[in-house]
Amino acid sequence: MKIEIYNESILIQSFNKVLSATLSDHLSGERTLEFSVITPRSQPISTGMIAKHEGQYYSIVRVARGMTNGIPVSSVSCEHISYVLNNEEYNLVTFVFEGYPAAGLAQLLTGTPFSVGVVEPVSTVEVAFTEGTLNRRNAVMRLIDACGGEIEYDGYRINIRSHRGSTTRRLLMDGENVTDVSAILDSRELVEAYEISLFKMADLSAGDEVNITFTPLGINVDTRIIGISYNPFYRYTVRVEVGDYVPNLLASTATRLDKIRQEFRAADGQMSSRIEDAEGNLSELSQTVSSFDLRIQSAEDDMAELSLTVGGFDVRITNAEGSVAQLSLTVSGFETRISNAEGNISTISQNVSSITTRVSTAEGNISTVTQTANKVEWLIKSGTSASNFLLTDRTISLVANTIDLSGFVTFSNLSTSGQTTINGGNITTGAINAGLITTGSMSADRISSGTLDASKVTVTKLNASNITTGTLSADRIDVSDIKISRLYIGTKVAIDSQSNTIYVGGDNSSNSFTNLYLKASSAINFSSWSSAYDGLTIDMSGKTVRPNQDNYFSLGTGAYSFKEMFAYAATIGDSYPIIINVSGSQRQLRPRTTNTSYPWYLGNSANPFSYGYFSNLYAQLQVQLGTSTSAKVGFFGTTPVAQKTVASSATVATLITALKGYGLIA
Repeated sequence: MKIEIYNESILIQSFNKVLSATLSDHLSGERTLEFSVITPRSQPISTGMIAKHEGQYYSIVRVARGMTNGIPVSSVSCEHISYVLNNEEYNLVTFVFEGYPAAGLAQLLTGTPFSVGVVEPVSTVEVAFTEGTLNRRNAVMRLIDACGGEIEYDGYRINIRSHRGSTTRRLLMDGENVTDVSAILDSRELVEAYEISLFKMADLSAGDEVNITFTPLGINVDTRIIGISYNPFYRYTVRVEVGDYVPNLLASTATRLDKIRQEFRAADGQMSSRIEDAEGNLSELSQTVSSFDLRIQSAEDDMAELSLTVGGFDVRITNAEGSVAQLSLTVSGFETRISNAEGNISTISQNVSSITTRVSTAEGNISTVTQTANKVEWLIKSGTSASNFLLTDRTISLVANTIDLSGFVTFSNLSTSGQTTINGGNITTGAINAGLITTGSMSADRISSGTLDASKVTVTKLNASNITTGTLSADRIDVSDIKISRLYIGTKVAIDSQSNTIYVGGDNSSNSFTNLYLKASSAINFSSWSSAYDGLTIDMSGKTVRPNQDNYFSLGTGAYSFKEMFAYAATIGDSYPIIINVSGSQRQLRPRTTNTSYPWYLGNSANPFSYGYFSNLYAQLQVQLGTSTSAKVGFFGTTPVAQKTVASSATVATLITALKGYGLIA
């Protein structure tokens, strides 16, 4: 005894021993195999492979892999290979047959991997399965049932037996082999079923005729084995199901009268019937222990449907034009809905706590009324406008774009001073004119008015997230945020924003102001959002104008230069600057410190000054060229030279030569 594993037609593994196994065989045609084995990592078992055991083939439909104490274990679930007939590729549209069972089975198995085996029933049979999409395995089971036979598998061959198993009755309860027994008796469904567990496998198979006698439970019946489950490798602890065999598929009968087709099916706790005439009028009925469904349809597609369960019932009526009426009733509620093809709908919904009605049109107009024990609410909506009315035992709330009150209206609770509170989400009016408005609290999400003009408005507290008005006059307005697009000072525009640009001091010449003052005790800063360093600061404390970062600003450009600059003193440079000082009696252009490493030049050899003009150059002024004997001097384009030494006894020619070296004479 062994289990062989095939990948298509190639044998890849064979198991003579298993960790566990269960084989189940039923008269209904159900046959399954489950087993657990130790599998090598190099040859895993996968779904889609085929398992062969004792001449029967099974499709592997589920594999669970795991490790037990470091050992790889696979748990495999298989269905008999005949289950592939459930695949969509084998579906039929209809199957109509009249003749011998073997021929009918051969016709059904055409185009499948299966062939006809032993067929014991020989009486002719007539079947017509015309419900539309037809499952091939379902059709095989229904044909076998119509033949009065029972299905049996033999590899890829399908047998039809008149009686599976032994017809010689055997005593199943021998008193020694039985470990458990249970009985189910149900008079409602006329069912007697028994389950018996055996200590070891006897010579039993599905379909055997047996006798069960068990005095402690008052059991003495003749019956059949309708299902058996056991471990084929270790035939102990066998479970046997016995009872009357009933096919697990709907048995169907169909008759055809003059222009009338009648079909009735009943089995497995379900009954259905269908009557149809040649014009296409039909009625269908489906009934189970938990539901009842009825459908009546005319050839013009007018239809009525009823569905009834223990939880409630539903009714639906439609016509060919698309009008629909629906009713649903349960213990918790009641709902109706009526609609037509144009999209107009009315609904009523009721439960123990509320009643709601709703009427709507295809154009989007809606009216609803909701009623509970403590309130009634109306909603009327049309396009983008809506009105809402709420009534409770303490409050009346009305929300609408326009409220028209005709006649004399009296508010008795508004007559006493100090009793009034106006708390509205939105107060909109063209004008509010009052000699005196006094209130303790006015809280509004929005106040919109063309003109708010009051001789005296006394408000202890005004809370509003949005106040819109043409003119607002007040001695004082305290708010945390003001959002505006334009600010007027008098009749002129003082601040205006246009296309992401803000104007301060008027947006055109007619709105210009004479003076604009910016005052601060510490500093006034000008900067952009892109960097914290490219700003310009007017330091009021230090009396300086400076950039926020060294070397970041220039005073004028080559294209945009200043015309004149006036200053008492100027310092140009950083570590060793040059100073222009015109304050007091000292007028100087000098370095702040003398440093030979970082000297200052008044021009250079490549870029000398073209002209030099001095208004006064007298003996009383000191002119010093060079600060040491190593300094160099040159005149009239002559290369500067250091100091020359001429002896007191030198000739005039020697002196002339020395002066020529400085360029003073040619």
